Amino acid sequence: MTDKTDRLEHFDRALKTLSAHFARHGKQGTKATPTRTLECAFETDSDFSDAMAASLMLKAETSPNLKAGLDGWKVFEQQVWLDAAKRHEGRTLAEIRQSL
Repeated sequence: MTDKTDRLEHFDRALKTLSAHFARHGKQGTKATPTRTLECAFETDSDFSDAMAASLMLKAETSPNLKAGLDGWKVFEQQVWLDAAKRHEGRTLAEIRQSL
């Protein structure tokens, strides 16, 4: 990404896609094949990855399907995800997004 606008647009697309992926396929847990979008969302820099993880976990608070999907992948038991959430603790989705 060359500028903040491109980075935010990429983040928004990835967050939407990953939310749908986890909500739809997450109940399969680790048996589900990771999508390329999932891989791309977490192979970028750590700020982006942490913001993505924290955003997904925050969105799960209001989306039972997404929560079930994240539970299926045991996200809430993985230290790396918990650390990302802690890093953005107290922020809204918009604030997490703007931190990029």
